[in-house]
Order: sequence, then structure tokens, then C-alpha cells
Amino acid sequence: MRRFDLRDRVAGLDPVRDHAEIVRLLMFHEFPWDVRMAGRLMIWHLYANPPVAAAVGHTDALLERAEITSLTFGDLVEHGLDSPRGRAILRWVNRSHRGTPVTAEHNAFALAALAVTLTRWLDRFGWRPLTPGERTALAVFYAELGRRMGVRALPRSPDELARELERAEAGFSFTEAGRQCSERTLAMARARVRPWLRPLVRPVVAALLAPGTRAAVGLRPAPRLVRAAVHAALLARRRVVRLLPPRAAPTTPRTRRRLADQTPA
Repeated sequence: MRRFDLRDRVAGLDPVRDHAEIVRLLMFHEFPWDVRMAGRLMIWHLYANPPVAAAVGHTDALLERAEITSLTFGDLVEHGLDSPRGRAILRWVNRSHRGTPVTAEHNAFALAALAVTLTRWLDRFGWRPLTPGERTALAVFYAELGRRMGVRALPRSPDELARELERAEAGFSFTEAGRQCSERTLAMARARVRPWLRPLVRPVVAALLAPGTRAAVGLRPAPRLVRAAVHAALLARRRVVRLLPPRAAPTTPRTRRRLADQTPA
């Protein structure tokens, strides 16, 4: 298989009817590393939005469930929202939100942030640009996921979804809850890397966040040299990955961890 064969295969699919298959190909074959990076950055969008930060700040399980959240989202993409596994996962997700401050509006913002943050990341650092059909498929996928989580009005157009997020971003402002959530997440990230890399976690995250998001969570701007180095490294990676052969097998959250499939109880 050649480097652009999957892109050409996706071009023959309908972005609305075949959105689930397109998203599987994008997330597990074309851009698995980028999906992880964009998803990790998206969490700071939650912290920068004052009402969401207030809800998240009182949800201690957010960080504790980070691992299972990654696995179950991967299972949703792999098996489909309406598969037996997908329905079981969505029941678990909806049940886990009961009795918490998390509302349908919070979920709508999070889903919009997931979709748009990924497209923004790929526009900047992806080894190839997304096609219009791929952008539409991502928006439709998150709208369908939202519908099953009680979010009824999430736009199915990528442009409308981006405008929806931009309206929310205009309301970003500093809160102590957002700062505390950010600090907890940075501490968790530092604990997962080698000791010599730990001092780099904060400036690298700051270098990748938009100024409004960064200020809302109380992060100082990264030094200019760090910003330049991070962006240069990501652009170099983009050029290298473009020359590599396509993946022979999907890279999912479970395959990365060498875990067997399982559905949350």
C-alpha cells in the first residue's frame, strides 16, 4: 500500500453515511499520534472555560479515569457507536455522569473542542491536510456521539462546529478552578515521563496552547526558544512521517498498551 492510498480510499466514501469508517481510518491508521496529542491539549480547553472548569474541578474522578476514558473512546471508534460494545460503553458514560455537575452543555463544549482541536492540530502539524470530506466526517461523528450522550444540537458541519467553539473560546477567562485542574494535569504528565524530561512539561504545554487558553489556566508563556524548538520539531516530524510507508495495522489505545478488549461494567 502506498502513502496516500487511504486518503484516496476515503475520497470514495460518503462523509455522512460512512463517517464511522472514515474516523476509524483517520484515528487508527493515518494520524494516531496526532489524535493523542490533540486530545491531550483539548483538556486545557475544559479548564479554560469557567463553567466547565467549575464542574470539572469538583469531579475528582476526571484524572483518575483518564486511562479508561482513552480506552473506552478507542473502543467506541473501533467497534462503532451502535455496536453492542458501543452501546454498553455509552450506557456506562451516561451513568457515570449522573449525580455529577457535568451537564449536556458541558458535554457539547467538550465534543466540539475534541473535533476542532484535532482539525486545528492537523492543519498545523499533520503529515498531510485533511480533505473536506474528512472534516465533515469528524463533525458528523462527534454530533452522533453527542446525540447518544443527550447533546441534541451539536453542529454537523465542520465550519459551524468551529464557529461554535470560537464563541465559547471568546468567554475563556482565568479561574482558580481552571488553574488547579491544569496544575493537577501537569503533575500527572510529569509523573509519566523520565525525570530529565519533567522540567520541560510545563513550557512545552504552554508553547502549544493558544494565548487565551493558556492565560485562562494561569500558565505563563513559554520562552521564545522553547516555542521555536517545539514548533520546529513538530514541523520536522511532519516532513519525516510524510515519507514513511503507511501503517500495516491499526494503532489503537489498546494495541499501544497491548491490552485485550473489554467493556466497562
